Amino acid sequence: MGRDSSLLLHEGRLNPGEEWEFPGSGWSFLWPVSGDGYLMGGTPCRSLSAGMVAVHGGTCSLRLRASQLGNLSFRWFRLDPTTLFGVFTLLERRQIDHPDQINPALPWVLDREDPATERFASTRPSNDTASLEQRARLLELVSKVLSPPAYKSSIPVGSPRNAGDRLEELLHQLTDAELMSLPVEELARRCHCETRRLLLIYRERFGSSLPGQQREWLKVKACAMLAQADSDIASVAKACGYEGVDAFRAWFRRQFGMAPTQWQQQRQQQVAEHSSLGSMTIK
Repeated sequence: MGRDSSLLLHEGRLNPGEEWEFPGSGWSFLWPVSGDGYLMGGTPCRSLSAGMVAVHGGTCSLRLRASQLGNLSFRWFRLDPTTLFGVFTLLERRQIDHPDQINPALPWVLDREDPATERFASTRPSNDTASLEQRARLLELVSKVLSPPAYKSSIPVGSPRNAGDRLEELLHQLTDAELMSLPVEELARRCHCETRRLLLIYRERFGSSLPGQQREWLKVKACAMLAQADSDIASVAKACGYEGVDAFRAWFRRQFGMAPTQWQQQRQQQVAEHSSLGSMTIK
């Protein structure tokens, strides 16, 4: 797997005054193991040393610069939200998909007193850096930083609930994958209201249509699966709800103006060009 693979733990080392550039997309989590450095590109410039964690959402160009006084060793990993379906709820994904709308603005620097930083400091590469156990540990670190407060319904137990109350509860329970494949009519049934009423409530709350959100997620899921090195069209088509490859190809061409295989070729070319532009090799 390449430098930008999601949920893959890396180790890096900078000589005095050297710089390392954060990936330009997705979320990045970085923490020094030894030495001191600075985050350059954010406003303002921030110092970073062992025991602290930098969190970046790709909202600006960000670099790590080692102090002129010594070497800087660090660990880091990246999270690509488009590769994870069936993990986040709608409300969680809306935050993780739109880091530019988060307050306070990114990048963040978590100090040594933050409850999450101790877990980062104790995280080391396993013998198999691509193992499920390693990815699960890294995803746990993400949850420590990005998880919203636990949901508590404002409706007292036993009190009557309207369709909006039921929808709010369901949106805190259903994952994005479940919501993406759930017919709108079924969601309305669970909310005890008519379909038209459900769509109106959703639009009032999120400013967009639920079917439109489902279609957008389907496009993201298809591209994320096609981008995997060992993907095949038949498997991607089935995962996206299409029984036949031809129907999936026709849908994909309508959405992107090209066949899935052509999209894959363009993607591979872009990845190759990006890799050739890398300024340094992570050790």
